[in-house]
Amino acid sequence: MKRTMILTLTLLAACAPAARPENNVRPTLVSATAPQQVGGRLVLQGRYFGDGAGGAAEGSYVLVAADASGAGGARAQVESWAPDRITLLVPEGVGYGYVFVVVDGVQSNGLPVNAP
Repeated sequence: MKRTMILTLTLLAACAPAARPENNVRPTLVSATAPQQVGGRLVLQGRYFGDGAGGAAEGSYVLVAADASGAGGARAQVESWAPDRITLLVPEGVGYGYVFVVVDGVQSNGLPVNAP
């Protein structure tokens, strides 16, 4: 009886779904330094950006000119991406709006930016 119970529990444990580690750390924007001229660079500093594969990673991008909730806006062309700093070229005609960093589908807090 004891052996049957152990065998049954072992089989049940083997059939249980495997736990997948999840990244539930939210990227955090601390500062956004806006360019003074059209075509200038926007520098974002913060935490938990990952490497973003240089801005080419699936589900990792920078959104500019969005509203305060992160709706609208446009994806920006990233120049460099590090775990705590992102540099990007501001698209022409962006103007005022919020900037967000999205890492593996998780959106950061937004910061207002007024680009030329």
